[in-house]
Amino acid sequence: TIGGATAFNNTGTLQIGDAAGDTTTFTGGVTATAPSSKSLGGTIATTASPVSFGVSATTLNSNTTVNSGLGDVTFNALSGANSLTVNSAGVTTFGGTVSITSLTTDAPGSTAINGGTVTTTGAQAYNDAVTLGAATTLTGVGNSFASTVNGAQTLSIVDSGTTTFGGAVGGTTALTSLTTNAGGTTSINGGGVTTTGAQTYNDAVTLGTNSTVTS
Repeated sequence: TIGGATAFNNTGTLQIGDAAGDTTTFTGGVTATAPSSKSLGGTIATTASPVSFGVSATTLNSNTTVNSGLGDVTFNALSGANSLTVNSAGVTTFGGTVSITSLTTDAPGSTAINGGTVTTTGAQAYNDAVTLGAATTLTGVGNSFASTVNGAQTLSIVDSGTTTFGGAVGGTTALTSLTTNAGGTTSINGGGVTTTGAQTYNDAVTLGTNSTVTS
């Protein structure tokens, strides 16, 4: 446990934790943008303070959980054959490509996908509102959006399981287009999907509620 705001300014590599059972608490938040690469494992926690691992690449060396309370969480490129869970009532931002085992965000706050690509061998579960800051491709097995999805960008989903839209898609800011692949199924449970361009569903679609599709 480290009290106060913590900044890692070393230019070499940085490792915080190396096993799923490790817990590292930075009471006043943690920023690590200068190291050439970062390796994370276990639980990394703050007390309502930001967690920033932006700029350089980050690797998950074991299953990792980030608990930031009200604090924002920021990653750039992220990789590793392990899972990531982010619990934040602030904004969780993925600024680079993501390639991990699975990804889960909790219900409070929001998630900004700005890096264009999120690839998981398992599920992606976005339990908060999602905004797209770049043309985005999500590849996984059972991708779910419990809340809304917005952003004037294209969204392509490659999912061999079930893609579930639990909230309105494009209801505040219309997506440019939406495409799903032929494998798996798509469940539209949020009432509406709005795009300024085309919507192409190459898989079977089920409606969980009365729905309006606008394109």
